[in-house]
Amino acid sequence: MAKTSSPGPIYYLCRRQHAYTIGVLLGYYNHGLGDLIRIIPYERLSDLSLIAPGTFIFTDLERLTPDELLTATALHKTIALQDDSLLLLNDPASVPRRFDLLRRLKAAGLNDFDVHRLGERGAIRRFPVFVRWENQHEPPLTGLLDNAQALETAIAALPEATRRNPDLMIVEYGTAPAPDGRFRKYSAFKVGDAIYPQHCFTSRGWYIKFSEAILGEAERAENRAYVEENPHVAQLERIFELADIDYGRIDYGIVDGRVQTFEINNNPTVMSRPPGWEPGTDYSRYAEMHARALRTILRPAGGPPLRLGDGTMSVDAVHDDAMREVRRRIARFSRSRRLRSLRQRLARALGLG
Repeated sequence: MAKTSSPGPIYYLCRRQHAYTIGVLLGYYNHGLGDLIRIIPYERLSDLSLIAPGTFIFTDLERLTPDELLTATALHKTIALQDDSLLLLNDPASVPRRFDLLRRLKAAGLNDFDVHRLGERGAIRRFPVFVRWENQHEPPLTGLLDNAQALETAIAALPEATRRNPDLMIVEYGTAPAPDGRFRKYSAFKVGDAIYPQHCFTSRGWYIKFSEAILGEAERAENRAYVEENPHVAQLERIFELADIDYGRIDYGIVDGRVQTFEINNNPTVMSRPPGWEPGTDYSRYAEMHARALRTILRPAGGPPLRLGDGTMSVDAVHDDAMREVRRRIARFSRSRRLRSLRQRLARALGLG
């Protein structure tokens, strides 16, 4: 009887500050992958000694400085040269940032809206537009601007340091309400060859945040149907292929039956809160979906060790250090939450709330 080889590790490369994106899943949920996935912050690469071969996921690429991106690109090549049989997801040399991705999708006819740098705004013919950061995961800096004069006024109102920042971009409005007058934002993960839908949020406004999503029973049923049916997977496969992204989460809307991509985050948050954070809310199904997708990229263990850095730390020690930062982050949020609850109770007791 043939012996089944045990799976090798999955290495998740990210900024130490942003290790929570995968770290909450690893540290607080039961999925059987805790001993197989190791977080390697880019900041600790040089501290590593030899590591076992495994699958590598490169993330946080838009947060790297140009020099750091060159280092990540060289590392990707170095790993491939040491063992060309390994699975490496997200080549830093080819994964586009948000501006280039949206330009690429527009040129391919997959998006109907375009993006522009501030210096190109005189050529914009399609309104409304809004201004946002390219590489920061923050809300837009402006609301919808209906014409060129409104755009000029909004830009002039920004602080000078902001106006001069090359990370700014102008985005043409690229969504539309459904027949019921509400907007939907869909999000789906790609992990290797697997694409699975995570959630559908419904809102009355065009810019959809979870805190403002409508969470009635009808919306929850719509979300469950989206997750079960994966209705847009064929379009998403083409978009991810064009983007050359192997791991990430796409956020998109549907206009006239076609996917309109807002962004693809290559270090997306899988889980942000531990179990039981919100009474009556079960986050475990999200953990199960992502764990199932991660299992598809596991490969049999074996082969000579790899050298990523010239240090003496084990990968377990580097991972443990990253996980301590994740736990500190959750502890800070928990303290802040308790203080907020205490203030609210005091305000009500004093008749101020």
